[in-house]
Amino acid sequence: MSEEYKRFTVSLPQDLYDEFEKYRKELNISRSDAVRKAMYSYLSSQENISKISSNVIGCISLIMSHKHFIDDLNHEHNKNHDKGILYHEHDYSSRPIYANVHQTDLILNNEIQHHYTDVIISKMHIHLQFEKCLEIIAVSGPFDRVNKLKENLEQLRSVLSIGFFIIDKIDDET
Repeated sequence: MSEEYKRFTVSLPQDLYDEFEKYRKELNISRSDAVRKAMYSYLSSQENISKISSNVIGCISLIMSHKHFIDDLNHEHNKNHDKGILYHEHDYSSRPIYANVHQTDLILNNEIQHHYTDVIISKMHIHLQFEKCLEIIAVSGPFDRVNKLKENLEQLRSVLSIGFFIIDKIDDET
């Protein structure tokens, strides 16, 4: 008896596609096999997480793409880019600004986290590159709340990668 397969189409940003293709070719596997393995890995990690007790501690890590409000064409950092100057001189005064998806996601990320202060212990935001940031969110509390926070964050379109690392929280009775 043969297994039935379903076909579907996936749309990816060009840089993710290029990375995927490079990785897949290094392993010498087909696209279908690579996607299948990634899906099995994702689903098995979700299955194990759901078996954890109701009170957990751990972290959620996000790598997010970041676009800037400042128009690069009119600012000092472009003029000094060849000289290796790493600082950026801009006018940061408050003013109306139209935001793109990435900028809106930063606002939504902040808004989401404000609704989960009961489980967020701490957060660290690290600027990896000019257009990529890493955010590490320490969490503690009921699994359902922590998991819902992760699910809300992973819906943001600027999230390139999300990690979810939790363990049972053992409460001291002393």
